[in-house]
Amino acid sequence: MSEMYRVPVDPAATNNPHSYALQLTGGGHRVLEVGCSVGHVTEHLVAAGNTVVGVELDPDAAAQASKWATNVHILDLDVDRVSTAESGRFDVIMLGDVIEHLRDPLSALGDLVTLLEDDGRLIVSVPNVSHIDIRLMLLEGTWEYQHDGLLDETHLRWFTNDSLRRLLGQLGFTTQRAERVRQGVGASGLPITLGLHSPDVIRFIESDPEAHTYQFVVEAVRSASGMVDAFASTSPAWPDLRHERAQLEAELEAARSDSARLSEHNLALQTELDAWQHSKLARLSAPLRSVWGRINRSRG
Repeated sequence: MSEMYRVPVDPAATNNPHSYALQLTGGGHRVLEVGCSVGHVTEHLVAAGNTVVGVELDPDAAAQASKWATNVHILDLDVDRVSTAESGRFDVIMLGDVIEHLRDPLSALGDLVTLLEDDGRLIVSVPNVSHIDIRLMLLEGTWEYQHDGLLDETHLRWFTNDSLRRLLGQLGFTTQRAERVRQGVGASGLPITLGLHSPDVIRFIESDPEAHTYQFVVEAVRSASGMVDAFASTSPAWPDLRHERAQLEAELEAARSDSARLSEHNLALQTELDAWQHSKLARLSAPLRSVWGRINRSRG
Protein backbone atom coordinates (compact mmCIF):
# COMPACT_ATOMS: atom_id res chain seq x y z
CA MET A 1 0.00 0.00 0.00
CA SER A 2 2.80 2.45 0.82
CA GLU A 3 4.03 2.24 -2.77
CA MET A 4 1.05 4.36 -3.85
CA TYR A 5 2.48 7.32 -1.92
CA ARG A 6 5.81 7.26 -3.77
CA VAL A 7 6.19 10.54 -5.64
CA PRO A 8 9.19 12.43 -7.03
CA VAL A 9 10.63 14.76 -4.41
CA ASP A 10 12.24 18.08 -5.27
CA PRO A 11 13.62 19.80 -2.14
CA ALA A 12 13.50 23.15 -3.95
CA ALA A 13 9.88 22.86 -5.09
CA THR A 14 7.38 25.52 -4.13
CA ASN A 15 3.90 24.89 -2.75
CA ASN A 16 4.86 21.30 -1.97
CA PRO A 17 4.48 19.33 1.31
CA HIS A 18 7.70 17.33 0.94
CA SER A 19 9.88 20.35 0.24
CA TYR A 20 8.30 22.27 3.12
CA ALA A 21 8.96 19.35 5.49
CA LEU A 22 12.57 19.09 4.32
CA GLN A 23 13.09 22.83 4.71
CA LEU A 24 11.60 22.84 8.21
CA THR A 25 13.76 19.87 9.21
CA GLY A 26 17.06 21.26 7.99
CA GLY A 27 20.27 19.26 8.19
CA GLY A 28 22.65 17.70 10.67
CA HIS A 29 19.93 16.23 12.90
CA ARG A 30 18.93 12.85 14.21
CA VAL A 31 15.52 12.31 12.63
CA LEU A 32 12.78 9.78 13.32
CA GLU A 33 10.75 9.60 10.12
CA VAL A 34 7.37 8.05 10.92
CA GLY A 35 5.62 6.68 7.86
CA CYS A 36 8.78 6.71 5.76
CA SER A 37 7.15 4.60 3.03
CA VAL A 38 9.68 3.61 0.36
CA GLY A 39 12.19 6.26 1.40
CA HIS A 40 11.42 8.92 -1.21
CA VAL A 41 11.80 11.62 1.49
CA THR A 42 14.36 9.68 3.54
CA GLU A 43 16.84 9.91 0.68
CA HIS A 44 16.73 13.71 0.76
CA LEU A 45 16.88 13.88 4.56
CA VAL A 46 20.10 11.89 4.46
CA ALA A 47 21.45 14.00 1.59
CA ALA A 48 20.96 17.06 3.82
CA GLY A 49 23.24 15.51 6.44
CA ASN A 50 20.62 13.98 8.73
CA THR A 51 20.78 10.55 10.34
CA VAL A 52 17.40 8.87 9.86
CA VAL A 53 15.56 6.07 11.63
CA GLY A 54 12.34 5.09 9.93
CA VAL A 55 8.99 3.67 11.04
CA GLU A 56 6.86 1.93 8.45
CA LEU A 57 3.86 -0.41 8.37
CA ASP A 58 4.57 -2.06 5.01
CA PRO A 59 7.55 -4.50 5.12
CA ASP A 60 8.25 -4.16 1.38
CA ALA A 61 8.33 -0.37 1.60
CA ALA A 62 10.49 -0.56 4.72
CA ALA A 63 13.02 -2.70 2.84
CA GLN A 64 13.33 0.01 0.17
CA ALA A 65 13.66 2.81 2.74
CA SER A 66 16.47 0.86 4.42
CA LYS A 67 18.73 1.89 1.55
CA TRP A 68 18.99 5.30 3.22
CA ALA A 69 17.80 4.93 6.82
CA THR A 70 20.12 3.46 9.45
CA ASN A 71 17.20 1.36 10.64
CA VAL A 72 13.51 0.97 9.82
CA HIS A 73 11.08 -0.35 12.43
CA ILE A 74 8.11 -2.23 10.96
CA LEU A 75 5.27 -1.20 13.25
CA ASP A 76 1.54 -0.49 13.25
CA LEU A 77 1.06 2.77 15.16
CA ASP A 78 -2.51 1.83 16.03
CA VAL A 79 -1.22 -1.30 17.80
CA ASP A 80 2.47 -0.87 18.57
CA ARG A 81 4.39 1.74 20.52
CA VAL A 82 7.53 3.03 18.84
CA SER A 83 9.13 3.52 22.25
CA THR A 84 9.14 -0.26 22.75
CA ALA A 85 11.32 -0.71 19.67
CA GLU A 86 13.43 2.45 19.74
CA SER A 87 15.23 3.86 22.74
CA GLY A 88 17.20 6.64 21.05
CA ARG A 89 16.46 10.33 21.33
CA PHE A 90 15.76 12.48 18.30
CA ASP A 91 16.13 16.13 17.36
CA VAL A 92 13.23 15.91 14.92
CA ILE A 93 10.26 13.55 14.61
CA MET A 94 8.63 13.81 11.21
CA LEU A 95 5.10 12.59 10.45
CA GLY A 96 4.32 13.32 6.83
CA ASP A 97 0.63 12.69 6.15
CA VAL A 98 0.46 10.05 8.89
CA ILE A 99 -1.84 11.08 11.72
CA GLU A 100 -4.96 11.27 9.53
CA HIS A 101 -4.58 7.50 9.02
CA LEU A 102 -4.57 6.68 12.75
CA ARG A 103 -7.46 5.66 14.98
CA ASP A 104 -5.94 7.46 17.98
CA PRO A 105 -3.45 10.15 16.88
CA LEU A 106 -3.14 11.60 20.39
CA SER A 107 -2.03 8.30 21.90
CA ALA A 108 0.47 7.58 19.11
CA LEU A 109 1.92 11.08 19.28
CA GLY A 110 2.06 10.94 23.06
CA ASP A 111 4.31 7.90 22.81
CA LEU A 112 6.47 9.40 20.06
CA VAL A 113 7.28 12.62 21.92
CA THR A 114 8.87 10.57 24.70
CA LEU A 115 11.65 9.96 22.15
CA LEU A 116 12.10 13.66 21.41
CA GLU A 117 14.89 15.77 22.88
CA ASP A 118 13.72 18.53 25.23
CA ASP A 119 14.42 21.12 22.53
CA GLY A 120 13.33 18.78 19.74
CA ARG A 121 10.77 19.51 17.06
CA LEU A 122 7.76 17.80 15.53
CA ILE A 123 7.26 18.20 11.78
CA VAL A 124 3.69 17.24 10.92
CA SER A 125 1.74 17.49 7.68
CA VAL A 126 -2.00 16.89 7.34
CA PRO A 127 -4.64 17.61 4.69
CA ASN A 128 -7.09 20.41 5.46
CA VAL A 129 -10.68 19.18 5.67
CA SER A 130 -11.97 22.77 5.49
CA HIS A 131 -10.64 23.28 1.95
CA ILE A 132 -13.23 25.10 -0.16
CA ASP A 133 -13.85 22.10 -2.42
CA ILE A 134 -14.87 19.90 0.51
CA ARG A 135 -17.25 22.59 1.76
CA LEU A 136 -18.82 22.93 -1.69
CA MET A 137 -19.12 19.16 -2.00
CA LEU A 138 -20.99 19.05 1.32
CA LEU A 139 -23.30 21.84 0.15
CA GLU A 140 -24.12 19.58 -2.79
CA GLY A 141 -24.99 16.86 -0.27
CA THR A 142 -22.15 14.49 -1.16
CA TRP A 143 -19.03 13.04 0.48
CA GLU A 144 -17.00 11.06 -2.03
CA TYR A 145 -13.84 9.22 -0.97
CA GLN A 146 -10.99 9.20 -3.49
CA HIS A 147 -7.98 7.00 -4.22
CA ASP A 148 -5.76 9.71 -2.73
CA GLY A 149 -5.81 13.42 -1.89
CA LEU A 150 -8.01 15.29 0.56
CA LEU A 151 -10.50 12.46 0.97
CA ASP A 152 -8.12 9.53 0.62
CA GLU A 153 -10.22 6.43 1.34
CA THR A 154 -7.73 5.34 4.02
CA HIS A 155 -8.14 8.50 6.12
CA LEU A 156 -9.70 7.94 9.54
CA ARG A 157 -9.27 11.43 10.99
CA TRP A 158 -9.70 14.91 9.53
CA PHE A 159 -8.10 18.18 10.58
CA THR A 160 -8.47 21.92 10.29
CA ASN A 161 -5.83 24.35 11.50
CA ASP A 162 -7.75 24.71 14.77
CA SER A 163 -8.17 20.99 15.46
CA LEU A 164 -4.48 20.39 14.65
CA ARG A 165 -3.54 23.20 17.02
CA ARG A 166 -5.68 21.65 19.77
CA LEU A 167 -4.17 18.19 19.21
CA LEU A 168 -0.64 19.55 19.50
CA GLY A 169 -1.68 21.60 22.52
CA GLN A 170 -2.87 18.44 24.28
CA LEU A 171 0.68 17.14 23.91
CA GLY A 172 2.10 20.34 25.36
CA PHE A 173 3.33 21.61 21.98
CA THR A 174 2.86 24.89 20.13
CA THR A 175 3.05 25.46 16.39
CA GLN A 176 6.15 27.55 15.80
CA ARG A 177 5.95 27.68 12.02
CA ALA A 178 3.19 26.75 9.60
CA GLU A 179 3.53 26.33 5.85
CA ARG A 180 0.58 25.82 3.56
CA VAL A 181 0.16 23.95 0.31
CA ARG A 182 -2.56 25.89 -1.52
CA GLN A 183 -4.96 24.87 -4.26
CA GLY A 184 -7.74 27.10 -5.53
CA VAL A 185 -11.41 26.34 -5.90
CA GLY A 186 -12.02 23.31 -8.12
CA ALA A 187 -8.35 22.25 -8.14
CA SER A 188 -8.58 19.37 -5.64
CA GLY A 189 -9.99 16.77 -8.00
CA LEU A 190 -13.07 16.31 -5.85
CA PRO A 191 -16.37 15.83 -7.74
CA ILE A 192 -17.97 19.26 -7.35
CA THR A 193 -20.11 21.28 -9.77
CA LEU A 194 -19.01 24.91 -9.54
CA GLY A 195 -21.98 26.10 -11.57
CA LEU A 196 -24.31 25.16 -8.71
CA HIS A 197 -22.77 27.73 -6.34
CA SER A 198 -23.48 31.45 -6.38
CA PRO A 199 -20.66 34.04 -6.23
CA ASP A 200 -21.89 35.00 -2.74
CA VAL A 201 -21.42 31.42 -1.49
CA ILE A 202 -17.89 31.33 -2.93
CA ARG A 203 -17.11 34.75 -1.45
CA PHE A 204 -18.37 33.71 1.98
CA ILE A 205 -16.22 30.56 2.06
CA GLU A 206 -13.17 32.39 0.72
CA SER A 207 -13.43 34.86 3.61
CA ASP A 208 -11.71 32.11 5.59
CA PRO A 209 -7.95 32.59 4.98
CA GLU A 210 -7.54 28.80 5.04
CA ALA A 211 -10.19 28.13 2.36
CA HIS A 212 -7.55 27.40 -0.29
CA THR A 213 -5.21 25.53 2.06
CA TYR A 214 -4.88 21.97 0.79
CA GLN A 215 -2.31 20.82 3.37
CA PHE A 216 -0.70 22.16 6.52
CA VAL A 217 2.98 21.46 7.16
CA VAL A 218 3.89 22.58 10.68
CA GLU A 219 6.86 22.71 12.99
CA ALA A 220 5.88 22.37 16.65
CA VAL A 221 7.97 22.64 19.81
CA ARG A 222 7.24 22.19 23.49
CA SER A 223 5.19 25.09 24.74
CA ALA A 224 6.84 27.83 26.75
CA SER A 225 5.58 30.98 28.43
CA GLY A 226 4.95 33.82 25.99
CA MET A 227 5.11 31.63 22.89
CA VAL A 228 2.74 32.67 20.11
CA ASP A 229 1.06 29.94 18.10
CA ALA A 230 1.62 30.31 14.34
CA PHE A 231 -2.10 29.63 13.80
CA ALA A 232 -3.18 32.44 16.13
CA SER A 233 -3.66 35.04 13.37
CA THR A 234 -5.73 33.01 10.89
CA SER A 235 -9.24 33.46 12.28
CA PRO A 236 -11.79 34.00 9.49
CA ALA A 237 -13.20 37.50 9.00
CA TRP A 238 -16.64 36.35 7.93
CA PRO A 239 -18.65 38.93 5.95
CA ASP A 240 -21.71 40.21 7.82
CA LEU A 241 -24.28 39.08 5.29
CA ARG A 242 -27.21 40.20 7.46
CA HIS A 243 -25.80 43.73 7.54
CA GLU A 244 -25.14 43.64 3.80
CA ARG A 245 -28.67 42.43 3.16
CA ALA A 246 -30.11 45.21 5.35
CA GLN A 247 -28.06 47.78 3.41
CA LEU A 248 -29.20 46.40 0.07
CA GLU A 249 -32.84 46.34 1.21
CA ALA A 250 -32.51 49.97 2.37
CA GLU A 251 -31.01 50.96 -0.99
CA LEU A 252 -33.78 49.08 -2.82
CA GLU A 253 -36.45 50.81 -0.74
CA ALA A 254 -34.86 54.21 -1.46
CA ALA A 255 -34.79 53.38 -5.18
CA ARG A 256 -38.45 52.34 -5.05
CA SER A 257 -39.31 55.59 -3.26
CA ASP A 258 -37.42 57.64 -5.88
CA SER A 259 -39.18 55.70 -8.64
CA ALA A 260 -42.58 56.39 -7.03
CA ARG A 261 -41.81 60.12 -6.78
CA LEU A 262 -40.67 60.18 -10.41
CA SER A 263 -43.86 58.40 -11.50
CA GLU A 264 -45.97 60.94 -9.60
CA HIS A 265 -44.04 63.81 -11.21
CA ASN A 266 -44.47 62.31 -14.69
CA LEU A 267 -48.18 61.84 -14.07
CA ALA A 268 -48.52 65.47 -13.01
CA LEU A 269 -46.72 66.66 -16.14
CA GLN A 270 -48.88 64.44 -18.34
CA THR A 271 -52.00 65.83 -16.64
CA GLU A 272 -50.82 69.40 -17.31
CA LEU A 273 -50.04 68.52 -20.93
CA ASP A 274 -53.45 66.94 -21.42
CA ALA A 275 -55.11 69.99 -19.89
CA TRP A 276 -53.18 72.32 -22.19
CA GLN A 277 -53.95 70.27 -25.30
CA HIS A 278 -57.68 70.45 -24.51
CA SER A 279 -57.67 74.13 -23.51
CA LYS A 280 -59.33 76.97 -25.54
CA LEU A 281 -55.98 78.73 -25.90
CA ALA A 282 -54.41 75.62 -27.46
CA ARG A 283 -57.24 75.38 -30.00
CA LEU A 284 -57.09 79.10 -30.91
CA SER A 285 -53.31 79.16 -31.24
CA ALA A 286 -53.08 75.95 -33.26
CA PRO A 287 -53.06 77.71 -36.73
CA LEU A 288 -50.39 80.14 -35.58
CA ARG A 289 -48.22 77.34 -34.13
CA SER A 290 -48.61 75.40 -37.41
CA VAL A 291 -47.39 78.40 -39.46
CA TRP A 292 -44.50 78.96 -37.06
CA GLY A 293 -43.52 75.31 -37.37
CA ARG A 294 -43.44 75.51 -41.18
CA ILE A 295 -41.27 78.63 -41.04
CA ASN A 296 -38.77 76.92 -38.72
CA ARG A 297 -38.61 73.85 -40.97
CA SER A 298 -37.98 76.00 -44.05
CA ARG A 299 -35.11 77.76 -42.25
CA GLY A 300 -33.63 74.40 -41.40
